[in-house]
Amino acid sequence: MTNGETLLTISDLEIEYQAAGARIKAVDRVNIEMEARECIALIGESGSGKSTIANAILRILPENSAIQQGEILFKGGSLLGLTEEEMRRVRGRDISMIFQDPHSFLNPVLKIGDQLSETIKTHSPGLGKGKSLEKATELLSVVSIPDPVRILSRYPHQLSGGMAQRVGIALALSSDPALVIADEPTSALDLTIQAQVLKLLKGLRDRFDLSILLITHDLSLVSNIADRVYVMYSGQIVEEDRVDGLYRDPKHPYTVMLLEAVKKLQGSDTSYSAQTESRGESAESRCRFLPRCPRAGSVCREKAPEYVRFPSGKKILCWE
Repeated sequence: MTNGETLLTISDLEIEYQAAGARIKAVDRVNIEMEARECIALIGESGSGKSTIANAILRILPENSAIQQGEILFKGGSLLGLTEEEMRRVRGRDISMIFQDPHSFLNPVLKIGDQLSETIKTHSPGLGKGKSLEKATELLSVVSIPDPVRILSRYPHQLSGGMAQRVGIALALSSDPALVIADEPTSALDLTIQAQVLKLLKGLRDRFDLSILLITHDLSLVSNIADRVYVMYSGQIVEEDRVDGLYRDPKHPYTVMLLEAVKKLQGSDTSYSAQTESRGESAESRCRFLPRCPRAGSVCREKAPEYVRFPSGKKILCWE
């Protein structure tokens, strides 16, 4: 449950990439607000800007990118105004990250126990080796790894994908962070393990009063864990709502199509997506979703859409 205390605020964030002599706006005027102990889902297809926002929060954007405008506040303080040394103290300790591929962030030549204990000692310098290994064992138990002492002596390549991801979650929890960013944490896993990992994250959120920013392309994953959902398309937030309101009454055409895709995969009838047709985008078009929108009208081709707010709190970027 949330308590109304604002933990993270992203205001009018714009991020551009420089590629092949061109400037590409990857994030365009994004606004996100997150309360303490809240789970926010950031949803969209590949290239929509989700991971760019996560990297901006941690200030780990690639060299060919730049924040053009906006602000990122964490616990009321500006992350963009911190020095690199100050930011290093935030990363991992106050804000941690669970990555998409668990084997990509685990050092292949170090045993799991060494990696966990070193991370723990980094954030708790006064802790000796014995105590850090003791905490590492406890963390593996917390993430439901059987026989944690045995796993401490294993190398990453000796673990399954699901087991390695649990180790990644343990690493993310090792500094008792206030915010955990989970960037596509289940996409490299099979469906059964996906469900187990999401159930684990939900349980950890409740147990440790965690705030979680869940980044995913799969709308079907968020219904049982997220409080609110931000839907992204082409660098913009196109719909924002509580998770129950989004599922019950989606408004933006892109959100509707995402939900219909979920129904189709689950074997339900769908009619909305069948109406979609190819619409060539004219040079003067200002709506980014226009080429794929089944409801586009003349106003969509004439000027950029504006945000529409509903009494329920829902907000969409559309000429609805």
